[in-house]
Amino acid sequence: QKSNTSFASVLFAGAILIALLAFFYAQLNRTATLPERHASKEFLRAGLPGFVQYRRLINVEGVKATQTSWEQGVIVTELTAVVRNSTGQTINELEMRGVVFNERREPVGERTVSVIPEQRVSLEPNGMMKARISIEGLPRRAHRKGIDMEVTGVRFE
Repeated sequence: QKSNTSFASVLFAGAILIALLAFFYAQLNRTATLPERHASKEFLRAGLPGFVQYRRLINVEGVKATQTSWEQGVIVTELTAVVRNSTGQTINELEMRGVVFNERREPVGERTVSVIPEQRVSLEPNGMMKARISIEGLPRRAHRKGIDMEVTGVRFE
């Protein structure tokens, strides 16, 4: 009885170990495989070959919003986030879209800007930067329930 319990425990621990190793191996392969490098300085957007793979390697983290009023009735929301370049290439242009949503996830305000080169000349491989997008003219009565910042285009050195 005791040896059967010990054998089952060792078998269970071995299965857990194998599952963990398989998971980490899959994660390593997922992040280590870079898309085919583009020889031209083409601006990549949604729908173009390679865009989805590169967008996954440009991490947008910690999106925050700060709200201010400029004039009577005019609301400005500044979205900020940390952008990490895990592509292995220097980014010379990075276009991002910032959006403020209502409770039904419908945009009540949005703006698309080139954060590189407007806010910084370039972003080196494994580098990070703070990106800012100001969205003006939000209706005062609009219910602002969510925010997002996403990569919409990229050009490499």
